[in-house]
Amino acid sequence: MLVAEVLGRVWAERQLPDLDGRRMVLVRELSTSAAHVAVDLIDVAAGNTVLIVTDDAAQTATGGAAVDAAVVALVAGADQLPGPATSPKPRRAERRAERTSP
Repeated sequence: MLVAEVLGRVWAERQLPDLDGRRMVLVRELSTSAAHVAVDLIDVAAGNTVLIVTDDAAQTATGGAAVDAAVVALVAGADQLPGPATSPKPRRAERRAERTSP
């Protein structure tokens, strides 16, 4: 399972019959920022933090439909959510020292 943020809805002009009546959403993984289109099985909204499953688990969750990702849970809370790795900002004193160094 992957933790992701829902960015918004996605709709198709034409689709496979297995997807008829299924809502799709664009999600962004919190750990890698990778984007996926997922079948929304629980009626989520933009900005929600969710759990998604991929590959065989997504097909199982949707009853065998040809999908690569499916939203299976709405995250109510967590001790620590993953996020893209970022380097900490330098402290003010460190920035000042960098500007005055030759």
